[in-house]
Amino acid sequence: MPRLDNAIDIKAPREDVFKYVTDVEARPEWVKWTKRSVVTSEEPNVLGQTDAGVMQVGPQKQSVEAIVTEYRDGQVFTRKHTRGMELTDRIAVVATPDGSKVAWSIEYTPPMGGMGKLMDLLFMVRLMEQLQKDSLDILKLRLETGH
Repeated sequence: MPRLDNAIDIKAPREDVFKYVTDVEARPEWVKWTKRSVVTSEEPNVLGQTDAGVMQVGPQKQSVEAIVTEYRDGQVFTRKHTRGMELTDRIAVVATPDGSKVAWSIEYTPPMGGMGKLMDLLFMVRLMEQLQKDSLDILKLRLETGH
């Protein structure tokens, strides 16, 4: 299972950053592969929250569902896909003297079995890593400038 780790410094208070990154319905605004995302459980921002949406990596779009498996208010937010591409993403936010640091880890299993593993080696891991970096840049821009 490939794992990608990236981090970025953001000049915004930790509370604001955490509130934004845990808003699943805002993910299409900054997560490059998230095309649609809606909370499907009654209470948002809690352990066990569920959501559904559409993700796209490369030319393929697929429906996904996820559950929040770790939630520490203001600190850590982890979602695990329960349908669609097997993926877990964990976002940790810590306060820094200039604002916040966001650390984002993604573990995923390429779709399509053995062929998917080969495609991952040739293409997908680099694409996922670039999408993750681009997403963090968008997050920084949105939180520092409001755009």
